[in-house]
Amino acid sequence: MVTKYGTVVKSVGGVFTVRGEDGNKYICFAPKKLRYNDYDIVVGDKIKFEDLKRGKGVVLEIIPRKNKLVRPEIANVDVCFVVLACEPQPDLYLCDKVLINCFQEKIEPVIVVNKVDLSKETVAVVEQNYKGLADIVCLSALDDSVQQLCKYLDGGKVACFAGQSAVGKTSILNALLPEAKGATGGLSEKSGRGVHTTRHSSLHAVHGGYLVDTCGFSLCDLHDIRSDELRLYLDDFVELSHNCKYNSCTHTVEPDCAVKQAVERGELCKARYERYLEEYNEIKEFEKNQY
Repeated sequence: MVTKYGTVVKSVGGVFTVRGEDGNKYICFAPKKLRYNDYDIVVGDKIKFEDLKRGKGVVLEIIPRKNKLVRPEIANVDVCFVVLACEPQPDLYLCDKVLINCFQEKIEPVIVVNKVDLSKETVAVVEQNYKGLADIVCLSALDDSVQQLCKYLDGGKVACFAGQSAVGKTSILNALLPEAKGATGGLSEKSGRGVHTTRHSSLHAVHGGYLVDTCGFSLCDLHDIRSDELRLYLDDFVELSHNCKYNSCTHTVEPDCAVKQAVERGELCKARYERYLEEYNEIKEFEKNQY
């Protein structure tokens, strides 16, 4: 038996395209429902497989992951490009949750504002909400400004896209890697929301690193984070909390809360704080219904 190691670059219906360490691609199958910590094999997983020759293989083992995102479902990620645009209207509540998932999994988030050739209003909104919390890159997939993203791929880093449909994730990938030729879509005339064009996640070699093109999504939960720990995944909240009256302050109902005081002084974005309260209450409600 010849065993090899590789990375899952595409997963469709239990069939896995694997890029071997030898540079070749293999179509691999799992002989049974192979799982790792109750999760199926996903794009980005490092695996051990048996080489059956003629480009075929059988998955033998999944190498333990360093991290995993649920939306998008991808493993072993270094950087997450959270893409927003003027169209469709930015869902900052979704963006908040993706950022928190990134901080939880020790993934560097980069907020990408696309379509600045159409409008720059979104840039101001994003900077008001997230400046200092994550890098913000403003670009248009129609020109060379997309090259700003290349520095985040240095050293063979793996980056993925996250965000709503029709914000331009595939267009950005196409601009960075024309041979990817991913289908792009626009907004539904009926709903004004994005039309899904990417059906399956796939990993591409780009500028010395790797990019994962991922499906758009509009929902993301935080149910694996406890309500009293949510504050720990927001660096600016953590920094301010040193001046809170209570060490375990959740920045919700406690008195003498430095975070709430910063909001009142205009030093912390009020809209983002209000969304934090929504997220906190959502998790509390989930915890209450668990028992």
